[in-house]
Amino acid sequence: MKKRSSFVLVLLLCLIWVALLSNPTVKAEPKTIVVPDDYSTIQDAIDNAVAGDTVFVESGDYHENVRINKAISLVGENVDSTIIDGNPPEGFRIPVTIESDNVSVSGFKILYGHNGVGVGEVKFCSISGNRIAGGTHGIVLVSSSYCNVTKNYFESIGLSSAIQLSYATNNLVSGNYVTSCTEGIQIWLGSNNNTVTENTITKCKNTAIGFQYSNDNILSRNDISYSGVGTSIYVSNNNTIFQNNYINNAKQFASDSNESYAMSWGYNVSINIINSNYWSNYNGTDNNEDGIGDIPYIINDVNKDISPILEPVIVQIIPEFPSWAILPLFLVSTLVLLLAKRHIKFGGIKT
Repeated sequence: MKKRSSFVLVLLLCLIWVALLSNPTVKAEPKTIVVPDDYSTIQDAIDNAVAGDTVFVESGDYHENVRINKAISLVGENVDSTIIDGNPPEGFRIPVTIESDNVSVSGFKILYGHNGVGVGEVKFCSISGNRIAGGTHGIVLVSSSYCNVTKNYFESIGLSSAIQLSYATNNLVSGNYVTSCTEGIQIWLGSNNNTVTENTITKCKNTAIGFQYSNDNILSRNDISYSGVGTSIYVSNNNTIFQNNYINNAKQFASDSNESYAMSWGYNVSINIINSNYWSNYNGTDNNEDGIGDIPYIINDVNKDISPILEPVIVQIIPEFPSWAILPLFLVSTLVLLLAKRHIKFGGIKT
């Protein structure tokens, strides 16, 4: 009985310890700083905030190059009227730069930046519910992980992509709407194990969604339409591409897997898992009426959709996951498993 009580006590102490660590940015008295009531500029408010604070920005035009270097929430009053504008003559190149873990940015219209939002070498950040237009890139994540890019609206991103991941891993890109941009979502240069789901990408001049030198990503339940190329794959392997809608793109899918082309450049062809997508130009039959085409949708000699579906998938915007909770949940599970194994090893519970 004594051993049993000791085991339960140790387990409870471990759970309490992990719970306390699960939200390290919580302060005893977090405060809200209001712009322009408390400080006239967003940057001054950030500079005077501490980790865990919220900087609330009232509606207005703000010509600033905002740099966030602490774990705070930056919240705009209204996404249509709270504007961070990087347009010359001020010459600001990146309206919002995130340089700290555990930052959230929401509720802004962000205009005319080289990157609308630049995110570099951070974890557990959230960029949600913003409108971004008119720049070279929309949101760029570099060497960042466990971040959420969700429910943002992108329009007329002129020279490159609305969302770009570079050396970025384990991120969620979900519920975004991209229209009339040069490129939609680009996953490239070692960006592995990301999830891209429930996005709408339409009317992109070049590629709606592209993979370059990136592996083991999931692309699912996206609406991809009326663009130059629906999805492109270049030297990228083991990406899972399923239940997406490919509708009236000039080229539904492009791949480097043309063997003669690939070998002439000295690399192996890309091989990915492509299954159960809707293709508006599929012309196969469904004799058993199960909603799945009787013959594969052929992309090239290597890649094909072996079970194309005949009706579009209904795309729904899903809520972002609380990325800060991943680590504590993992630690709790691991501790419980280790303690249980240790207890079994020494003969189980005795009463």
